[in-house]
Amino acid sequence: MKGAEVHESALPVYSFMDYGNMEPAVVYTQSEDEANDAVQTLKGPLGFDLEWRVMWHAGAKERRTALVQLCDKKTILLVQVSHMKRFPQKLLEAIESPSIVKTGANIMNDGEKLFRDFGIRARNLVELGSLARQADDKFTTVYNRNIVSLAKMVSMYLGKTLAKGKERTANWEGELSSAMVHYAANDAHSALMVYHRLLDLASDAGKSLRESMFSAEVTPRVIATAPSAPALAPSSSSSSAFSSSTLASSVFLEPPRPQHLRAYNLWYHRKMPLEMMCMTLKNKARVEPLKESTVISYVIGALQADPSLPFNMDKLKDLVRMEASSWQRHRQWIQEAENRRPTV
Repeated sequence: MKGAEVHESALPVYSFMDYGNMEPAVVYTQSEDEANDAVQTLKGPLGFDLEWRVMWHAGAKERRTALVQLCDKKTILLVQVSHMKRFPQKLLEAIESPSIVKTGANIMNDGEKLFRDFGIRARNLVELGSLARQADDKFTTVYNRNIVSLAKMVSMYLGKTLAKGKERTANWEGELSSAMVHYAANDAHSALMVYHRLLDLASDAGKSLRESMFSAEVTPRVIATAPSAPALAPSSSSSSAFSSSTLASSVFLEPPRPQHLRAYNLWYHRKMPLEMMCMTLKNKARVEPLKESTVISYVIGALQADPSLPFNMDKLKDLVRMEASSWQRHRQWIQEAENRRPTV
């Protein structure tokens, strides 16, 4: 394959800035409000990608997603979620929307990472290789797999080289340099351009594409549970209230701590906003409110300690997602709760 590699390296370097009158604007933001506003201006289909810091030393844990890239033909949105207290709600809604195409290479890997990091269930994810198998008969003569790197797809369908320099392993949690912004913008934009090229090829060939063959959504893997765990009582909807009494991994001999139970009551019975809970639960001698992550852990702790307490799963997930690190901390327990619920 050395000949192919030389051929690819001889191609012009891809840049979103080379699209003349269609050159998209780049919006790089560390603001939750700005991200929510900007994402609502995007019109699908959308190019999609993620970046996170890679730690190379032995035993290093995977870092949380630092940057989310979404783009349409007019705008490339770079959202640095590592600088935000919570994942922007409108960005979450766009990623979870079944009606908005998000396309990229090895896209399910990115979708599953977002679930691990933030509990987001990405939908309508279009793998470029899977789409190419349907849209272009030549694709299968070159590749016999569905997942092909974005650089190879860009080379094959756009006649460009997608540069992968030192930015690939840069610190995506810090302030982005102009080179990093350009790199991240190119990844999302080139994916979208390949997507449109494939649709054009299919149209020229008179092909009718079957969305089910190249579109997918994230389905969280079932976490193994103790065989003695009883089933949850039937529920009419995913948002119904239920108790945690059936969670075998959450059997505690001690009752909930008073502060934990108080947090639960403020959240579940009084429906108090998280910010107000942080102020209400602080010690009188304390000037600063409690951290949001602390209060969320109090609510989870009460539910784990007292299996009889009812709760609304959708509202609990909304609460946990309000603080960036809390989903990773409590994800396993929440998944166990959902996995034990009956299918209705």
